[in-house]
Amino acid sequence: MKYALLVLSFCLGILLLCHSCRRETVATYPALFTADSIMWADSDSALLLLEQIPSPQDLRGADRALYALLLTQARYKSCVLLRNDSLIRIAVDYYEGSRERELLAKSYFYWGCVRMEKKELPEAIGLYLKSLDLMLESNDSIFVAMIYSHLGICYGEQDLYSTARDMYKKGYNLCIEKDSVRACYALNDIGDAFLADYQIDSALIYYQQALGIAFSLQHPDLLFATYNDIAALYNAQGKYAEAESCISKALLYQSNKDNYILACSTKGDIWGNLNCSDSAIHYWKIGAESSNIYVKTASYNSLFQEYKKIKSWENAVLYADSFFVFYDSIQTMNDRDELDKLMDNHLVELHKRELSIKSQRINAILITVFLLLAFTLITLYLWRDGRRKKKYVALQQRLMESRVEVMLLNEKESESTISNRSAELYKLEEERFLICKTLFEVTEGYKRLNELKKAALKMQANIADTYREVVVNDIRKTFADVMGDLKDHYPALTNDDSFYCVLSLLHCPPVIILYVLNVSSDALKVRKSRIKKKVDDDMFCHIFGSDNQ
Repeated sequence: MKYALLVLSFCLGILLLCHSCRRETVATYPALFTADSIMWADSDSALLLLEQIPSPQDLRGADRALYALLLTQARYKSCVLLRNDSLIRIAVDYYEGSRERELLAKSYFYWGCVRMEKKELPEAIGLYLKSLDLMLESNDSIFVAMIYSHLGICYGEQDLYSTARDMYKKGYNLCIEKDSVRACYALNDIGDAFLADYQIDSALIYYQQALGIAFSLQHPDLLFATYNDIAALYNAQGKYAEAESCISKALLYQSNKDNYILACSTKGDIWGNLNCSDSAIHYWKIGAESSNIYVKTASYNSLFQEYKKIKSWENAVLYADSFFVFYDSIQTMNDRDELDKLMDNHLVELHKRELSIKSQRINAILITVFLLLAFTLITLYLWRDGRRKKKYVALQQRLMESRVEVMLLNEKESESTISNRSAELYKLEEERFLICKTLFEVTEGYKRLNELKKAALKMQANIADTYREVVVNDIRKTFADVMGDLKDHYPALTNDDSFYCVLSLLHCPPVIILYVLNVSSDALKVRKSRIKKKVDDDMFCHIFGSDNQ
Protein backbone atom coordinates (compact mmCIF):
# COMPACT_ATOMS: atom_id res chain seq x y z
CA MET A 1 0.00 0.00 0.00
CA LYS A 2 2.77 2.38 0.89
CA TYR A 3 4.52 1.51 -2.38
CA ALA A 4 1.37 2.32 -4.40
CA LEU A 5 0.93 5.67 -2.64
CA LEU A 6 4.57 6.50 -3.31
CA VAL A 7 4.22 5.72 -7.03
CA LEU A 8 1.00 7.75 -7.24
CA SER A 9 2.59 10.74 -5.51
CA PHE A 10 5.58 10.56 -7.85
CA CYS A 11 3.35 10.51 -10.96
CA LEU A 12 1.30 13.47 -9.70
CA GLY A 13 4.52 15.40 -9.04
CA ILE A 14 5.77 14.73 -12.57
CA LEU A 15 2.45 15.89 -14.05
CA LEU A 16 2.45 19.10 -12.00
CA LEU A 17 6.03 19.80 -12.98
CA CYS A 18 5.31 19.31 -16.69
CA HIS A 19 2.22 21.52 -16.42
CA SER A 20 4.17 24.29 -14.71
CA CYS A 21 6.97 24.12 -17.31
CA ARG A 22 4.65 23.98 -20.32
CA ARG A 23 3.93 27.33 -22.00
CA GLU A 24 0.44 27.93 -23.20
CA THR A 25 0.39 28.14 -26.98
CA VAL A 26 -3.30 28.47 -27.71
CA ALA A 27 -5.42 31.48 -26.72
CA THR A 28 -8.64 30.53 -25.02
CA TYR A 29 -10.38 33.89 -24.56
CA PRO A 30 -13.28 34.06 -27.10
CA ALA A 31 -13.18 37.88 -27.38
CA LEU A 32 -9.65 37.69 -28.75
CA PHE A 33 -10.74 35.44 -31.63
CA THR A 34 -13.63 37.79 -32.38
CA ALA A 35 -11.37 40.86 -32.37
CA ASP A 36 -8.85 39.08 -34.61
CA SER A 37 -11.53 38.11 -37.12
CA ILE A 38 -12.90 41.65 -37.54
CA MET A 39 -9.56 43.49 -37.31
CA TRP A 40 -9.08 44.14 -41.04
CA ALA A 41 -12.72 44.91 -41.76
CA ASP A 42 -13.44 47.15 -38.77
CA SER A 43 -10.46 48.04 -36.59
CA ASP A 44 -12.48 50.55 -34.53
CA SER A 45 -14.91 47.85 -33.42
CA ALA A 46 -12.01 45.50 -32.70
CA LEU A 47 -10.38 48.20 -30.55
CA LEU A 48 -13.63 48.79 -28.66
CA LEU A 49 -14.05 45.05 -28.06
CA LEU A 50 -10.50 44.66 -26.78
CA GLU A 51 -10.75 47.65 -24.44
CA GLN A 52 -13.94 46.19 -22.93
CA ILE A 53 -12.23 42.97 -21.84
CA PRO A 54 -12.40 42.99 -18.01
CA SER A 55 -9.16 42.73 -16.03
CA PRO A 56 -6.75 42.24 -18.95
CA GLN A 57 -3.88 42.19 -16.46
CA ASP A 58 -5.14 38.78 -15.32
CA LEU A 59 -4.54 37.22 -18.75
CA ARG A 60 -1.65 34.80 -18.93
CA GLY A 61 0.46 33.04 -21.53
CA ALA A 62 -0.86 32.94 -25.09
CA ASP A 63 -3.99 34.96 -24.21
CA ARG A 64 -1.88 37.78 -22.76
CA ALA A 65 0.50 37.81 -25.76
CA LEU A 66 -2.31 37.77 -28.32
CA TYR A 67 -4.18 40.50 -26.41
CA ALA A 68 -1.05 42.71 -26.45
CA LEU A 69 -0.54 42.12 -30.19
CA LEU A 70 -4.18 42.71 -31.18
CA LEU A 71 -4.56 45.81 -29.00
CA THR A 72 -1.44 47.38 -30.51
CA GLN A 73 -2.64 46.46 -34.01
CA ALA A 74 -6.12 47.88 -33.40
CA ARG A 75 -4.76 51.12 -31.98
CA TYR A 76 -2.38 51.55 -34.91
CA LYS A 77 -5.05 50.85 -37.54
CA SER A 78 -7.46 53.21 -35.73
CA CYS A 79 -4.81 55.99 -35.79
CA VAL A 80 -4.42 56.06 -32.02
CA LEU A 81 -0.96 57.35 -31.12
CA LEU A 82 1.40 54.63 -29.90
CA ARG A 83 3.86 56.30 -27.56
CA ASN A 84 4.81 53.30 -25.44
CA ASP A 85 6.22 49.99 -26.64
CA SER A 86 5.79 48.14 -23.33
CA LEU A 87 2.53 46.53 -24.54
CA ILE A 88 3.82 45.08 -27.81
CA ARG A 89 6.99 43.88 -26.09
CA ILE A 90 4.83 41.51 -24.07
CA ALA A 91 3.87 39.82 -27.34
CA VAL A 92 7.45 39.90 -28.65
CA ASP A 93 8.86 38.35 -25.46
CA TYR A 94 6.29 35.56 -25.57
CA TYR A 95 6.47 34.69 -29.25
CA GLU A 96 10.28 34.76 -29.30
CA GLY A 97 10.09 31.68 -27.09
CA SER A 98 7.45 29.92 -29.15
CA ARG A 99 7.16 28.41 -32.64
CA GLU A 100 4.58 30.96 -33.82
CA ARG A 101 6.78 32.56 -36.50
CA GLU A 102 3.93 34.46 -38.15
CA LEU A 103 2.73 35.96 -34.87
CA LEU A 104 6.32 36.84 -33.97
CA ALA A 105 6.69 38.54 -37.38
CA LYS A 106 3.52 40.57 -36.74
CA SER A 107 4.79 41.47 -33.26
CA TYR A 108 8.05 42.76 -34.73
CA PHE A 109 6.08 44.67 -37.38
CA TYR A 110 3.82 46.48 -34.92
CA TRP A 111 6.74 47.13 -32.60
CA GLY A 112 8.32 48.80 -35.62
CA CYS A 113 5.14 50.85 -36.07
CA VAL A 114 5.44 52.10 -32.48
CA ARG A 115 9.07 53.07 -33.06
CA MET A 116 8.16 54.78 -36.34
CA GLU A 117 5.51 56.92 -34.64
CA LYS A 118 8.12 57.89 -32.05
CA LYS A 119 10.39 58.93 -34.96
CA GLU A 120 12.95 56.28 -33.99
CA LEU A 121 13.43 55.35 -37.62
CA PRO A 122 16.63 53.25 -37.51
CA GLU A 123 15.11 51.06 -34.78
CA ALA A 124 11.85 50.80 -36.74
CA ILE A 125 13.72 49.71 -39.88
CA GLY A 126 15.55 47.04 -37.91
CA LEU A 127 12.28 45.62 -36.59
CA TYR A 128 10.62 45.70 -40.02
CA LEU A 129 13.56 43.78 -41.46
CA LYS A 130 13.25 41.16 -38.71
CA SER A 131 9.57 40.80 -39.55
CA LEU A 132 10.42 40.56 -43.24
CA ASP A 133 12.94 37.76 -42.65
CA LEU A 134 10.29 35.73 -40.86
CA MET A 135 7.57 36.37 -43.45
CA LEU A 136 9.47 35.87 -46.71
CA GLU A 137 8.75 32.13 -46.67
CA SER A 138 5.06 32.60 -45.89
CA ASN A 139 2.18 32.82 -48.37
CA ASP A 140 0.88 36.09 -46.94
CA SER A 141 2.16 38.33 -49.74
CA ILE A 142 -0.17 41.17 -48.73
CA PHE A 143 1.38 41.41 -45.27
CA VAL A 144 4.87 41.30 -46.82
CA ALA A 145 3.82 44.11 -49.17
CA MET A 146 2.69 46.08 -46.13
CA ILE A 147 6.13 45.60 -44.54
CA TYR A 148 7.79 46.91 -47.73
CA SER A 149 5.44 49.89 -47.70
CA HIS A 150 6.42 50.81 -44.12
CA LEU A 151 10.10 50.36 -44.94
CA GLY A 152 9.57 52.79 -47.82
CA ILE A 153 8.02 55.32 -45.43
CA CYS A 154 10.99 55.06 -43.04
CA TYR A 155 13.57 55.41 -45.80
CA GLY A 156 11.65 58.34 -47.28
CA GLU A 157 11.58 60.09 -43.88
CA GLN A 158 15.37 59.83 -43.89
CA ASP A 159 15.59 61.32 -47.42
CA LEU A 160 16.72 57.97 -48.87
CA TYR A 161 14.27 58.33 -51.73
CA SER A 162 15.89 55.82 -54.09
CA THR A 163 15.78 53.08 -51.44
CA ALA A 164 12.23 54.08 -50.52
CA ARG A 165 11.13 53.69 -54.15
CA ASP A 166 12.72 50.23 -54.30
CA MET A 167 10.68 49.19 -51.25
CA TYR A 168 7.44 50.54 -52.71
CA LYS A 169 8.12 48.75 -56.01
CA LYS A 170 8.68 45.42 -54.25
CA GLY A 171 5.39 45.89 -52.42
CA TYR A 172 3.66 46.79 -55.68
CA ASN A 173 4.96 43.66 -57.43
CA LEU A 174 3.64 41.47 -54.61
CA CYS A 175 0.09 42.80 -54.63
CA ILE A 176 -0.51 43.79 -58.27
CA GLU A 177 -2.30 40.51 -59.01
CA LYS A 178 -3.93 40.02 -55.60
CA ASP A 179 -4.95 43.45 -54.36
CA SER A 180 -5.40 46.16 -57.00
CA VAL A 181 -6.36 48.76 -54.43
CA ARG A 182 -3.15 48.28 -52.46
CA ALA A 183 -1.18 48.22 -55.74
CA CYS A 184 -2.69 51.58 -56.67
CA TYR A 185 -1.66 53.06 -53.32
CA ALA A 186 1.86 51.66 -53.88
CA LEU A 187 2.06 53.50 -57.22
CA ASN A 188 0.97 56.66 -55.45
CA ASP A 189 3.71 56.13 -52.86
CA ILE A 190 6.31 55.70 -55.63
CA GLY A 191 5.10 58.94 -57.19
CA ASP A 192 5.33 60.69 -53.80
CA ALA A 193 8.95 59.47 -53.42
CA PHE A 194 9.84 60.83 -56.87
CA LEU A 195 8.10 64.12 -56.07
CA ALA A 196 9.98 64.46 -52.77
CA ASP A 197 13.21 63.87 -54.74
CA TYR A 198 12.19 66.67 -57.18
CA GLN A 199 11.85 64.21 -60.07
CA ILE A 200 8.59 65.71 -61.25
CA ASP A 201 8.26 63.90 -64.59
CA SER A 202 8.80 60.47 -63.05
CA ALA A 203 6.32 61.25 -60.28
CA LEU A 204 3.69 62.22 -62.87
CA ILE A 205 4.20 58.92 -64.73
CA TYR A 206 3.42 56.87 -61.62
CA TYR A 207 0.51 59.09 -60.64
CA GLN A 208 -1.00 58.55 -64.10
CA GLN A 209 -0.52 54.76 -63.78
CA ALA A 210 -2.29 54.88 -60.43
CA LEU A 211 -5.04 56.98 -61.98
CA GLY A 212 -5.54 54.32 -64.68
CA ILE A 213 -6.02 51.59 -62.07
CA ALA A 214 -8.31 53.81 -60.02
CA PHE A 215 -10.51 54.43 -63.11
CA SER A 216 -10.67 50.72 -63.90
CA LEU A 217 -11.76 50.01 -60.34
CA GLN A 218 -14.03 53.06 -60.17
CA HIS A 219 -12.76 53.48 -56.63
CA PRO A 220 -13.76 56.97 -55.36
CA ASP A 221 -11.13 57.14 -52.61
CA LEU A 222 -8.34 56.16 -55.00
CA LEU A 223 -9.54 58.62 -57.65
CA PHE A 224 -9.74 61.36 -55.07
CA ALA A 225 -6.26 60.61 -53.65
CA THR A 226 -4.63 60.37 -57.08
CA TYR A 227 -6.19 63.55 -58.48
CA ASN A 228 -5.27 65.31 -55.26
CA ASP A 229 -1.62 64.21 -55.61
CA ILE A 230 -1.48 65.27 -59.27
CA ALA A 231 -2.94 68.63 -58.32
CA ALA A 232 -0.22 69.07 -55.69
CA LEU A 233 2.39 68.17 -58.32
CA TYR A 234 1.12 70.71 -60.82
CA ASN A 235 0.90 73.28 -58.05
CA ALA A 236 4.57 72.64 -57.19
CA GLN A 237 5.46 73.06 -60.90
CA GLY A 238 3.66 76.36 -61.07
CA LYS A 239 1.04 74.94 -63.49
CA TYR A 240 -1.80 76.39 -61.52
CA ALA A 241 -4.49 76.01 -64.21
CA GLU A 242 -3.80 72.26 -64.54
CA ALA A 243 -3.64 71.98 -60.75
CA GLU A 244 -7.03 73.66 -60.42
CA SER A 245 -8.51 71.29 -63.01
CA CYS A 246 -7.23 68.20 -61.15
CA ILE A 247 -8.36 69.38 -57.73
CA SER A 248 -11.81 70.11 -59.16
CA LYS A 249 -11.94 66.51 -60.44
CA ALA A 250 -10.80 65.27 -57.05
CA LEU A 251 -13.75 67.07 -55.48
CA LEU A 252 -16.10 65.08 -57.73
CA TYR A 253 -14.88 61.83 -56.15
CA GLN A 254 -14.71 62.83 -52.52
CA SER A 255 -16.59 60.29 -50.50
CA ASN A 256 -16.72 62.00 -47.13
CA LYS A 257 -16.65 65.41 -45.58
CA ASP A 258 -13.02 65.17 -44.46
CA ASN A 259 -11.82 64.48 -48.01
CA TYR A 260 -13.94 67.36 -49.32
CA ILE A 261 -12.51 69.80 -46.78
CA LEU A 262 -8.94 68.61 -47.47
CA ALA A 263 -9.42 69.16 -51.20
CA CYS A 264 -10.92 72.59 -50.57
CA SER A 265 -7.87 73.57 -48.54
CA THR A 266 -5.62 72.46 -51.41
CA LYS A 267 -7.82 74.30 -53.89
CA GLY A 268 -7.50 77.42 -51.77
CA ASP A 269 -3.71 77.15 -52.04
CA ILE A 270 -3.99 76.86 -55.82
CA TRP A 271 -6.34 79.86 -56.12
CA GLY A 272 -3.96 81.77 -53.86
CA ASN A 273 -1.11 81.05 -56.27
CA LEU A 274 -3.35 82.23 -59.10
CA ASN A 275 -3.82 85.51 -57.16
CA CYS A 276 -7.58 84.93 -57.03
CA SER A 277 -7.92 86.22 -53.51
CA ASP A 278 -11.71 85.88 -53.12
CA SER A 279 -11.80 82.26 -54.35
CA ALA A 280 -8.78 81.33 -52.25
CA ILE A 281 -10.35 82.81 -49.11
CA HIS A 282 -13.60 80.96 -49.82
CA TYR A 283 -11.91 77.56 -50.00
CA TRP A 284 -9.57 78.25 -47.10
CA LYS A 285 -12.57 79.05 -44.94
CA ILE A 286 -13.97 75.64 -45.83
CA GLY A 287 -10.57 74.10 -45.00
CA ALA A 288 -10.69 75.82 -41.62
CA GLU A 289 -13.73 73.66 -40.77
CA SER A 290 -11.65 70.46 -41.02
CA SER A 291 -11.61 68.04 -38.12
CA ASN A 292 -7.93 67.51 -38.90
CA ILE A 293 -6.13 70.03 -36.72
CA TYR A 294 -3.21 70.26 -39.14
CA VAL A 295 -5.43 71.13 -42.13
CA LYS A 296 -7.37 73.58 -39.95
CA THR A 297 -4.19 75.28 -38.71
CA ALA A 298 -2.72 75.54 -42.24
CA SER A 299 -5.98 77.06 -43.51
CA TYR A 300 -6.07 79.63 -40.72
CA ASN A 301 -2.44 80.55 -41.46
CA SER A 302 -3.23 80.97 -45.18
CA LEU A 303 -6.24 83.17 -44.35
CA PHE A 304 -4.09 85.27 -42.03
CA GLN A 305 -1.40 85.72 -44.70
CA GLU A 306 -3.92 86.52 -47.45
CA TYR A 307 -5.82 89.09 -45.38
CA LYS A 308 -2.50 90.66 -44.39
CA LYS A 309 -1.56 90.77 -48.08
CA ILE A 310 -4.75 92.64 -49.01
CA LYS A 311 -4.40 94.83 -45.88
CA SER A 312 -7.63 93.69 -44.28
CA TRP A 313 -6.13 94.10 -40.84
CA GLU A 314 -9.20 93.24 -38.77
CA ASN A 315 -9.65 89.87 -40.48
CA ALA A 316 -5.88 89.29 -40.47
CA VAL A 317 -5.77 89.74 -36.69
CA LEU A 318 -8.82 87.49 -36.25
CA TYR A 319 -7.35 84.60 -38.23
CA ALA A 320 -3.90 85.14 -36.76
CA ASP A 321 -5.43 84.60 -33.31
CA SER A 322 -7.12 81.41 -34.51
CA PHE A 323 -3.91 80.19 -36.11
CA PHE A 324 -1.91 80.66 -32.93
CA VAL A 325 -4.61 78.99 -30.81
CA PHE A 326 -4.60 75.84 -32.95
CA TYR A 327 -0.85 75.93 -33.40
CA ASP A 328 -0.48 75.93 -29.62
CA SER A 329 -2.98 73.07 -29.48
CA ILE A 330 -0.80 71.05 -31.87
CA GLN A 331 2.19 71.69 -29.66
CA THR A 332 0.23 70.66 -26.58
CA MET A 333 -1.10 67.57 -28.32
CA ASN A 334 2.37 66.53 -29.43
CA ASP A 335 3.78 67.00 -25.94
CA ARG A 336 0.98 65.20 -24.12
CA ASP A 337 1.53 61.50 -23.40
CA GLU A 338 -1.21 59.03 -23.96
CA LEU A 339 -2.78 57.74 -20.74
CA ASP A 340 -2.06 54.08 -20.24
CA LYS A 341 -5.01 51.99 -19.06
CA LEU A 342 -3.21 48.67 -18.60
CA MET A 343 -1.84 47.69 -15.24
CA ASP A 344 1.32 46.26 -16.79
CA ASN A 345 2.02 49.54 -18.57
CA HIS A 346 1.43 51.40 -15.33
CA LEU A 347 4.01 49.25 -13.56
CA VAL A 348 6.44 49.79 -16.41
CA GLU A 349 5.99 53.55 -16.12
CA LEU A 350 6.65 53.38 -12.39
CA HIS A 351 9.77 51.38 -13.05
CA LYS A 352 10.88 53.88 -15.67
CA ARG A 353 10.31 56.69 -13.20
CA GLU A 354 12.48 54.94 -10.64
CA LEU A 355 15.17 54.44 -13.25
CA SER A 356 14.82 58.08 -14.26
CA ILE A 357 15.29 59.24 -10.67
CA LYS A 358 18.34 57.03 -10.30
CA SER A 359 19.63 58.32 -13.62
CA GLN A 360 19.08 61.91 -12.50
CA ARG A 361 20.94 61.24 -9.29
CA ILE A 362 23.81 59.67 -11.19
CA ASN A 363 23.80 62.56 -13.66
CA ALA A 364 23.76 65.05 -10.80
CA ILE A 365 26.72 63.28 -9.18
CA LEU A 366 28.58 63.17 -12.48
CA ILE A 367 27.87 66.85 -13.15
CA THR A 368 28.99 67.75 -9.62
CA VAL A 369 32.17 65.71 -10.00
CA PHE A 370 32.77 67.26 -13.40
CA LEU A 371 32.28 70.79 -12.03
CA LEU A 372 34.57 70.08 -9.08
CA LEU A 373 37.18 68.64 -11.41
CA ALA A 374 36.83 71.58 -13.77
CA PHE A 375 37.09 74.01 -10.82
CA THR A 376 40.17 72.19 -9.53
CA LEU A 377 41.81 72.20 -12.95
CA ILE A 378 41.01 75.86 -13.51
CA THR A 379 42.31 76.76 -10.06
CA LEU A 380 45.46 74.73 -10.67
CA TYR A 381 45.94 76.36 -14.05
CA LEU A 382 45.47 79.85 -12.60
CA TRP A 383 47.87 79.03 -9.77
CA ARG A 384 50.53 77.70 -12.15
CA ASP A 385 49.94 80.61 -14.53
CA GLY A 386 50.32 83.04 -11.63
CA ARG A 387 53.56 81.38 -10.57
CA ARG A 388 54.82 81.47 -14.12
CA LYS A 389 53.98 85.15 -14.45
CA LYS A 390 55.64 85.93 -11.13
CA LYS A 391 58.69 83.99 -12.24
CA TYR A 392 59.04 85.92 -15.48
CA VAL A 393 58.33 89.25 -13.79
CA ALA A 394 61.12 88.40 -11.35
CA LEU A 395 63.40 87.54 -14.26
CA GLN A 396 62.57 90.84 -15.94
CA GLN A 397 63.35 92.66 -12.70
CA ARG A 398 66.60 90.76 -12.32
CA LEU A 399 67.51 91.65 -15.90
CA MET A 400 66.92 95.33 -15.11
CA GLU A 401 69.02 95.05 -11.96
CA SER A 402 71.77 93.39 -13.97
CA ARG A 403 71.78 96.29 -16.39
CA VAL A 404 72.09 98.73 -13.48
CA GLU A 405 74.92 96.72 -11.98
CA VAL A 406 76.79 96.72 -15.27
CA MET A 407 76.41 100.50 -15.52
CA LEU A 408 77.66 100.91 -11.94
CA LEU A 409 80.70 98.74 -12.64
CA ASN A 410 81.54 100.80 -15.70
CA GLU A 411 81.30 104.02 -13.65
CA LYS A 412 83.52 102.65 -10.85
CA GLU A 413 86.42 101.77 -13.13
CA SER A 414 88.84 103.88 -11.14
CA GLU A 415 87.86 102.39 -7.82
CA SER A 416 88.54 98.71 -8.57
CA THR A 417 91.08 96.71 -10.39
CA ILE A 418 90.45 95.94 -14.01
CA SER A 419 90.63 92.18 -13.44
CA ASN A 420 87.97 92.21 -10.73
CA ARG A 421 85.73 94.37 -12.85
CA SER A 422 86.06 92.01 -15.81
CA ALA A 423 85.18 89.02 -13.64
CA GLU A 424 82.10 90.77 -12.29
CA LEU A 425 81.02 91.81 -15.78
CA TYR A 426 81.49 88.30 -17.13
CA LYS A 427 79.39 86.89 -14.28
CA LEU A 428 76.62 89.43 -14.86
CA GLU A 429 76.62 88.82 -18.61
CA GLU A 430 76.37 85.06 -18.08
CA GLU A 431 73.45 85.61 -15.72
CA ARG A 432 71.79 87.92 -18.22
CA PHE A 433 72.17 85.33 -20.96
CA LEU A 434 70.48 82.68 -18.79
CA ILE A 435 67.66 85.09 -17.93
CA CYS A 436 67.15 85.97 -21.60
CA LYS A 437 67.19 82.26 -22.51
CA THR A 438 64.49 81.54 -19.90
CA LEU A 439 62.35 84.41 -21.20
CA PHE A 440 62.85 83.20 -24.76
CA GLU A 441 61.46 79.76 -23.86
CA VAL A 442 57.92 81.14 -23.51
CA THR A 443 57.87 82.86 -26.90
CA GLU A 444 56.34 81.65 -30.14
CA GLY A 445 59.77 81.85 -31.76
CA TYR A 446 61.17 79.26 -29.31
CA LYS A 447 58.31 76.84 -30.13
CA ARG A 448 58.89 77.25 -33.86
CA LEU A 449 62.65 76.86 -33.46
CA ASN A 450 62.14 73.56 -31.61
CA GLU A 451 59.64 72.47 -34.26
CA LEU A 452 62.27 73.22 -36.90
CA LYS A 453 64.88 71.16 -35.03
CA LYS A 454 62.57 68.13 -34.69
CA ALA A 455 61.19 68.22 -38.23
CA ALA A 456 62.23 65.82 -40.98
CA LEU A 457 64.98 67.10 -43.28
CA LYS A 458 62.63 67.51 -46.25
CA MET A 459 60.21 69.59 -44.16
CA GLN A 460 62.73 71.91 -42.50
CA ALA A 461 63.03 74.29 -45.45
CA ASN A 462 59.24 74.84 -45.63
CA ILE A 463 58.96 75.36 -41.87
CA ALA A 464 61.89 77.80 -41.87
CA ASP A 465 60.39 79.84 -44.72
CA THR A 466 57.05 80.01 -42.90
CA TYR A 467 58.28 80.95 -39.42
CA ARG A 468 61.69 82.58 -40.04
CA GLU A 469 60.40 86.09 -39.31
CA VAL A 470 58.79 85.01 -36.01
CA VAL A 471 61.98 83.23 -34.84
CA VAL A 472 64.28 86.09 -35.82
CA ASN A 473 62.11 88.80 -34.25
CA ASP A 474 61.68 86.93 -30.95
CA ILE A 475 65.44 86.22 -30.67
CA ARG A 476 66.35 89.84 -31.42
CA LYS A 477 63.83 91.16 -28.87
CA THR A 478 64.64 88.66 -26.11
CA PHE A 479 68.46 88.65 -26.48
CA ALA A 480 68.81 92.39 -27.09
CA ASP A 481 70.94 92.77 -23.93
CA VAL A 482 73.22 89.86 -24.88
CA MET A 483 73.71 91.19 -28.39
CA GLY A 484 74.28 94.67 -26.97
CA ASP A 485 76.99 93.34 -24.64
CA LEU A 486 78.75 91.67 -27.58
CA LYS A 487 78.62 94.94 -29.54
CA ASP A 488 79.97 96.88 -26.58
CA HIS A 489 82.92 94.53 -26.13
CA TYR A 490 83.55 94.00 -29.84
CA PRO A 491 82.39 97.08 -31.81
CA ALA A 492 83.47 95.53 -35.09
CA LEU A 493 80.66 92.95 -34.89
CA THR A 494 77.62 93.64 -37.05
CA ASN A 495 74.03 92.94 -36.02
CA ASP A 496 74.02 89.77 -38.14
CA ASP A 497 77.30 88.68 -36.53
CA SER A 498 75.90 89.05 -33.01
CA PHE A 499 72.67 87.28 -34.07
CA TYR A 500 74.77 84.36 -35.38
CA CYS A 501 76.62 84.27 -32.05
CA VAL A 502 73.32 84.02 -30.13
CA LEU A 503 72.17 81.12 -32.31
CA SER A 504 75.44 79.34 -31.60
CA LEU A 505 75.09 80.01 -27.87
CA LEU A 506 71.62 78.41 -28.07
CA HIS A 507 73.34 75.27 -29.42
CA CYS A 508 71.48 75.32 -32.72
CA PRO A 509 72.82 72.77 -35.22
CA PRO A 510 74.60 74.29 -38.26
CA VAL A 511 71.82 73.25 -40.65
CA ILE A 512 69.23 75.03 -38.47
CA ILE A 513 71.40 78.17 -38.39
CA LEU A 514 71.58 78.04 -42.19
CA TYR A 515 67.76 77.93 -42.46
CA VAL A 516 67.21 80.68 -39.86
CA LEU A 517 69.80 83.04 -41.37
CA ASN A 518 68.70 82.01 -44.89
CA VAL A 519 72.31 81.88 -46.16
CA SER A 520 74.48 79.31 -47.89
CA SER A 521 77.00 77.09 -46.13
CA ASP A 522 79.91 78.96 -47.69
CA ALA A 523 78.53 82.33 -46.61
CA LEU A 524 78.18 81.01 -43.04
CA LYS A 525 81.79 79.82 -43.02
CA VAL A 526 82.96 83.25 -44.21
CA ARG A 527 80.91 84.97 -41.49
CA LYS A 528 82.33 82.66 -38.82
CA SER A 529 85.87 83.35 -40.04
CA ARG A 530 85.20 87.08 -39.95
CA ILE A 531 83.84 86.87 -36.39
CA LYS A 532 87.00 85.00 -35.30
CA LYS A 533 89.05 87.98 -36.42
CA LYS A 534 86.81 90.46 -34.57
CA VAL A 535 86.75 88.78 -31.12
CA ASP A 536 89.39 87.33 -28.84
CA ASP A 537 90.11 83.61 -28.73
CA ASP A 538 88.46 83.01 -25.35
CA MET A 539 85.19 84.58 -26.46
CA PHE A 540 85.30 82.71 -29.79
CA CYS A 541 85.75 79.40 -27.99
CA HIS A 542 82.99 80.33 -25.56
CA ILE A 543 80.57 81.04 -28.41
CA PHE A 544 81.47 78.31 -30.87
CA GLY A 545 82.97 75.67 -28.59
CA SER A 546 86.12 73.74 -29.36
CA ASP A 547 85.39 73.83 -33.11
CA ASN A 548 87.08 77.13 -33.84
CA GLN A 549 88.08 76.31 -37.36
